[in-house]
Amino acid sequence: MYPINVVEKETGISKYLLRMWERRYTFPRPLRDEKGERVYTANDIEKLQVVKALMNQGYRPSKIMDQDLPGLRSLLQSLSTAELTRGNKGLTDASIIVVITNPNLETESLSLLKYNNVKKILRISTNEDLQKLVN
Repeated sequence: MYPINVVEKETGISKYLLRMWERRYTFPRPLRDEKGERVYTANDIEKLQVVKALMNQGYRPSKIMDQDLPGLRSLLQSLSTAELTRGNKGLTDASIIVVITNPNLETESLSLLKYNNVKKILRISTNEDLQKLVN
């Protein structure tokens, strides 16, 4: 379970907007911890990341928020496929390099990044790894 500040950081969606969507679209639907504060699941974060990616492609939240995660994934995949088919390089050729400095976060980070166009993932956990990168 993840607090709202982690969700904001992982998705790039502000706390204010998350709360507004909660009221307006009934998603996300966070649970509450023992202090009564919002907590979100990994599935919530994944759906929010896909929603954000679709919004970056021009979709409005009101048109996609009620769809389930598999449907949103399919829509996002079809957009990527359509761009490649048209020969439009757009974001499909963007190079995003992710540096993972904590091995304990590697599995979770990889799952959160699967909807971004990540070309290379660097694992840096020691000074030796960092020196290899620089040289």
